[in-house]
Formats: sequence, structure tokens, C-alpha cells
Amino acid sequence: TVIQDAMQNSLKIKLEGSATGITDDGVYAFANSLQLKNVELPQEYKDAISSKQRAEEDIALAKNQRRQETTKAQTEKLAAEEEARKILETAYNTGNVTIIEADLKAEETLFAFGKEKQVLLQAKDNFNLTANGILAYMTNQLYAKSTEKM
Repeated sequence: TVIQDAMQNSLKIKLEGSATGITDDGVYAFANSLQLKNVELPQEYKDAISSKQRAEEDIALAKNQRRQETTKAQTEKLAAEEEARKILETAYNTGNVTIIEADLKAEETLFAFGKEKQVLLQAKDNFNLTANGILAYMTNQLYAKSTEKM
């Protein structure tokens, strides 16, 4: 209502003749209020209002888009973290399985060599074999196994 106040002051001076309310010829007039009708605002003013409204709408839109993009980025981040967790768990489990398999294979090999040692010691004791006798015994065992496969 800045425009209305300015127009009221202008009209008051025109009607009353001065700011005190008494004209030069002694006539007293008082402008109590002013009601504006059909006031046409300047085009520049209308354009400024429209521009401000568009800017406010653009700001609101940008804020909404930022909120949406933030939510989208957080969702993608959570999905990536979950995928990374799954990959790490799979790698950890695969590593554990490989270690367990290697330990079992080592135990199996040690067990087989232990049994072979027992067989050779028993053959040495039962047949009173020397080191050369043990080697000959082992050669005979290998020869027997190779002929079975043929």
C-alpha cells in the first residue's frame, strides 16, 4: 500500500493546499482516506512481480530436486555398501573353504605317509630287511601297482 499512501499524500496536498490542512485562501479541507479503483500498475512492476514469482518457484523446484537427488544418492550408496558387504563375506567364506580344504589335504597326505611308514617299518621288522632291502621291497610294490593298471 505504498502506492496508496503516496497517492493519498499527493491528493491531500492538492485538496488541502498544504500539509497543514488550511489553504492559502483560508478554506479548510481534510482528506480522511483514499480508495483506489482501477489502478493500473506499470508493466515493469508487473514484470518484476512475475519474475520474482518464477524465481521463487524455481527455487522451490530446485530444493525438491536436490532432496530427490540426495535420497537417490543415499539409496544408491546403501545398495553399494550392501553389495560390498556381500562381496567381502563371499571372499571371506571362499578363503575359509580354501584353507579348510588345504588343511584337510595336508592331513590326508600326512596320514598316507604315516601309514606308508608303518607298512615299511613292519616289513623291515617282519622280513629283517636292511635299507637296500626296503628299497627293493618298495620297488616290487611299485612294479605290482603299475602292472595292475595295464
